[in-house]
Amino acid sequence: MVVGFGVKGFGAVTSFLFTWLVARSFGPVGVGAFGTALTSAQMATIIALIGLDTILVRTVAVSIAQDRTGVARAAMHHAIRIALGMGVAIMLGVLLFHHQIAIGIFSSATLGPDLMLMAVLVPVSAYCRLASTTLRGVGRIGESQMVDGPLGTLIGAVMLGGAILLGMTRNPLLPSILYLTGWVVTMLVASLLLRRAIRGWKASEPLDRPMVRPGLMILFSNANNFFIDWFATVVLAATHGPAEAGLFRVGYQIASSLKLLSSTSETILQPVFAASYQQGDVKRIARILRLTLLALLLASSPIVAAVLIAPHWIMNLFGKQFAAGAIAMQVMVLGQVLSLICASSGGVLLMANRERLVAVLSVITVALAAALALLLIPPYGALGAAIASVVPFIFLRFASMAAVRLIGIPII
Repeated sequence: MVVGFGVKGFGAVTSFLFTWLVARSFGPVGVGAFGTALTSAQMATIIALIGLDTILVRTVAVSIAQDRTGVARAAMHHAIRIALGMGVAIMLGVLLFHHQIAIGIFSSATLGPDLMLMAVLVPVSAYCRLASTTLRGVGRIGESQMVDGPLGTLIGAVMLGGAILLGMTRNPLLPSILYLTGWVVTMLVASLLLRRAIRGWKASEPLDRPMVRPGLMILFSNANNFFIDWFATVVLAATHGPAEAGLFRVGYQIASSLKLLSSTSETILQPVFAASYQQGDVKRIARILRLTLLALLLASSPIVAAVLIAPHWIMNLFGKQFAAGAIAMQVMVLGQVLSLICASSGGVLLMANRERLVAVLSVITVALAAALALLLIPPYGALGAAIASVVPFIFLRFASMAAVRLIGIPII
């Protein structure tokens, strides 16, 4: 957990740095265009994975505990083939119809080129996610977390910083180009790390249970986490333009540092939850959940204090034009703090084979998010997007925690 938080904390810094560089050099419009295309690519990646990343980490963790590495190898190859096929299909679809998508969904033809570049990111990031999942299943937490975002963002930020110093910032597509380049390099690094990690595994053995069918159930949960922010960004960009979307994305970037804490703890602990539930050790799961809650609240306290005391100063770091998004940023940060109370509850349900229950809760959450976005964003802009993205997420966290208690895990 400490290693995972350290790497993801470094990733949060690099992500903040990349957004700051884009904001200072390209303004709200640049942040909005890049952020809208990026969050759309992330949503498409979740669809390409169809929940196989979660199924894979559960399969790898249990298989290794049972000394069935041949099954783990077969599951990894199966997941990668399906996800890459889905990712390439999505990429080709966006490349062919990027203009129609930009106008029909985002009401802005200028987003077309950014969407094309980020479409290439879909199969690349899908592969990196599955490589990260496998590495996490074998206990290589540092390597796993590094290839799942921080390394690619760091490479992109370094190149973007160099371009700014050299005065090469006339091309508005530069952030998307360099971000994609960083992820392509990460894909190569992930391949090398994965090859080394599974070197001692047995030859592939036949899978004894399906992966795609339960993965489709988990897809609802995984897509939900991105759909809320993605849909808010889409509606905001379509109704108020890329500049307003830029204000929201910068505020979201700051709030996501807290979301990163909870998501990191959840992903790192998934193999532990899976093995513990398989052995019937629910007390261990409950103890880990309590310790995780205390650690997350302690780690988030400095960020919360800064956001409450000096919100406008924080937003001004990105440029004076971003100060108008200070209240929206506060709403998102406080919402993330509330969600930390129930952190990792969704991961427990998934590792306990409760995919159907998670899918039902996710469908309800998505419906709530869509309704709030359509209701609040047109009149209130970035503030409405902040509320529409926070309320459904809090609902999902508390509902998941209640469900964890119902399946017999004594949280308190």
